[in-house]
Amino acid sequence: MSLRPRLLALTMAAAWLAACSSIPTTRQLAADAAAAMGGIDELRAVETLTMRDGTGTRTRLGQTVHVGDEEDVAQLTQVVEIVDLAGGRASMHYMLTSGGFMQNRHEILTKRGDALVGVEIIPPRPTIATSPSGLFSWGTQNHPGLLLRRNVVSIVLAAVEMGSEELAEDREMNGRTYKYGTTRTGWGEEVGLYFNPDTKMLAAYETTDTESMLGDQPAVYLLNDYRSAGGLTLPHALTIRKGGRDYSSVQFPTIAVNDPAAEAEFEIRDEVSAQADEAIAAGEYSPVVLTDVARGVYFAQAYSHNSLVVEFPSFLAVVEAAYTEAQSTTLARVLGERFPDKPIRYAAVTHHHYDHTGGVRGLAAIGASIVVSDAHSPEMQMVLDAPHTNPPDNLARARTAGASVGSLEVYDQIHTIEEGNQKLELYAVSGSPHVDPIVLAFVPGPGVLFQSDLFFPGTGAGGPTAVHLLEAVRELGLNVRINAGGHGGVGPFAELETAVAGN
Repeated sequence: MSLRPRLLALTMAAAWLAACSSIPTTRQLAADAAAAMGGIDELRAVETLTMRDGTGTRTRLGQTVHVGDEEDVAQLTQVVEIVDLAGGRASMHYMLTSGGFMQNRHEILTKRGDALVGVEIIPPRPTIATSPSGLFSWGTQNHPGLLLRRNVVSIVLAAVEMGSEELAEDREMNGRTYKYGTTRTGWGEEVGLYFNPDTKMLAAYETTDTESMLGDQPAVYLLNDYRSAGGLTLPHALTIRKGGRDYSSVQFPTIAVNDPAAEAEFEIRDEVSAQADEAIAAGEYSPVVLTDVARGVYFAQAYSHNSLVVEFPSFLAVVEAAYTEAQSTTLARVLGERFPDKPIRYAAVTHHHYDHTGGVRGLAAIGASIVVSDAHSPEMQMVLDAPHTNPPDNLARARTAGASVGSLEVYDQIHTIEEGNQKLELYAVSGSPHVDPIVLAFVPGPGVLFQSDLFFPGTGAGGPTAVHLLEAVRELGLNVRINAGGHGGVGPFAELETAVAGN
């Protein structure tokens, strides 16, 4: 090579090296972000973050009238989120409003010693203690544990300590160009980071969230409204997208750093102290009490969402795999103690709403067939098929271990489970204003009806759904004597007739 081409090559190489030296690594970008937020040491000194008086929205509630309907946007108000970084605890308290439905919900992930405990408070229901898998949230997240893993302080510090040394790249998001790099968190997750080149702040991050019903979801967190808070500069607005769709948003007027009052949030109340010990000892636990309704028929009364259990000569059938994995695991344990030689062969679904199907995967994990009407089957098939890796649930672990697990068993409008002298009839009826269709479960021998969300036995309160229930029972010609509810308790069928007459 002659001298001139050689000099040109050396010049180009020097220019390339100079250009590379001006491109920051992810770790450098994270260090700049930490400095802009107030300093690395100051971020490391954060023990608690208390965010109060938030307002926002939540979707993906799993509460549509028909499978496949577009979901309504629920409103979140009075939002209080507390993240205890030092203690590994988190709390979500908020008011949820969706259409005519309103609920004051409070989910707390706390500890007794080193053991994690869940506490759920939804007045006027009794407060309960549960295992962490027994918490179910309609707040900005599906579970308070995600607040710990997804708060901006933890993410930035993880990027400072474990961020990639590879050169950052330019990447667009929402029409803007950011500096992009990746990091691994201390808990083993891969996170993509978008830094604002002008402000140096972390503008967004992306990772995989595992939702209890939706499974693994590519998630994007958008951070906005950086303002002063306790000597730091923190984002006061957050928008979350999961699976490419809007999930939640929240705006907080204030954030308190290391507020001493935060500690009181995580104290386990005296009335659930014994229950907390039971949850820790059991590993997976949610309160379930089994009572006799009639010969071979039992009512599994839980915290808020109940099930019916029907005994057959060689197996059991459960109607409603409700609420959470902890509840389905507890129900299986209670039934195993009462009926040691009878497996749960079937779990029937009354409707596709997530709070009434949160235990479906748990019962499928122990081999129960999930019995659904064809109208509900697309949603329930999605729930059963969804991968759960971060972390895996009982069904994911059972599949990994090669265990035999339950699958979907689909019927049209009427289905009967029968063995010996015992029979369970399932009727998918249309026209309910709450959910369409909804399945009524009937045990004809003792005349026991089980229904969810239409009428709450023991309350005496009627309404449009109660009217529809009574009309459906009469149209089907069912000789109902006992009415058991997915909510409420067990009562005589005459209670429904009286409630409708007085409506």
